[in-house]
Amino acid sequence: MNPAQFIREGFVEIREHIGRTVMQTLGVILGVASVVATLGMTASMDARRDQYFRESGGTRLMGVYNQPPGELEMTARQRAKTGLKLSDAEAIRDTVDGFDLVVAEIASNHRVRAGATEESFRITAIEPEFLQMRELELGSGRYITDHDMDSAAAVVVLGSTRARELFGTADPVGKALNIDGKAYTVVGVTAEKIFFWQQSDTYNAHEWLNRLIVVPITSYMKRHQNAGAERIDELNLRLRSPEVHEESRDALELLLRSRHGIEDFGVWDRQERIGQGNREGMIYNITFLACGVISLLVGGIVITNIMLASFTERMREVGVRKALGATGWQVFVQFLIEAIVVTVFGGAAGLALGIVFTFGIMAVMQMPMTITASMIVISVASATVVGFFFGMYPAVKASRLDPVVALRYE
Repeated sequence: MNPAQFIREGFVEIREHIGRTVMQTLGVILGVASVVATLGMTASMDARRDQYFRESGGTRLMGVYNQPPGELEMTARQRAKTGLKLSDAEAIRDTVDGFDLVVAEIASNHRVRAGATEESFRITAIEPEFLQMRELELGSGRYITDHDMDSAAAVVVLGSTRARELFGTADPVGKALNIDGKAYTVVGVTAEKIFFWQQSDTYNAHEWLNRLIVVPITSYMKRHQNAGAERIDELNLRLRSPEVHEESRDALELLLRSRHGIEDFGVWDRQERIGQGNREGMIYNITFLACGVISLLVGGIVITNIMLASFTERMREVGVRKALGATGWQVFVQFLIEAIVVTVFGGAAGLALGIVFTFGIMAVMQMPMTITASMIVISVASATVVGFFFGMYPAVKASRLDPVVALRYE
């Protein structure tokens, strides 16, 4: 008898003893469903997080911000060098190869007037690469250019929300804007970016990008800072690839310490935040996966007991087969394949139940559901392993049965 025949017999067993099969695979079904639901929720939340990062610059972003040094006493030389400077951005571009984008930034509140509207808004002074770094698109006009930087042009680009607040439904491109009494010309408006973590959310997670009022950093320094001052608030950086993360961050910190003579800065790092989030989520995953594994083990024990009961019922059948020339190995394979077929059936049912669980939980959380190939592979693999491991003992016992004893069994 070949394996295909054994598989057919396994399905015959399922069809003829459907109640026993359900009881036999209940633990496997619940265990696989628990594993699949855990993986599904994790995959769905990770996909949502990745989408947010992707739409706001990707996972390779890093930033450096001013931070008071830990030392209480500093020399006059150290005090003079405290804080990030525009020249730091150029030094990073020239020295650290791991970053493909480096953008200096200054942000501060100023009085903004457009027509009859006057209010205090946050002004962000940046370099042209900010558009690319934050995955922004233009709704109308243009963005800040290198020529604007070189000439310290008095131009401004508005986010979609700020454009509506200041100019209503009119196209603001070409219109005048006054920042602390200094005239600027609106040259562009960025397209609206929208992202809601949950469908019921009323807060757009990308709204801060829609509320930007950006000007060239050179123009801001010339018009709103003291002459000769080049201090900035933050450096935004993007890694060339995740693989150069550690070495690039180390090189960045070493360069800034050597230039400033003191550690007067802090670093935020999306790669690090993602790793921290994954570590925190791992506790949650391990808890639910452990429940699934325990359920699989309980299901495996049930499978062993029912397989032993089935073997007892079929003892004469096994004896006849061995008397007609079937080897112990053939009997072993027959029982083992039957156990695997039954558990794979349970694994498929568990996969379907796990997907239903995931869909229900994600619907309650009002987040889209994500199904991955790994969920299918793990459900089938775990069921197969359970069937193989817990079907071994009944299969070995059947293979070692003495045909004489079997034929005499009532």
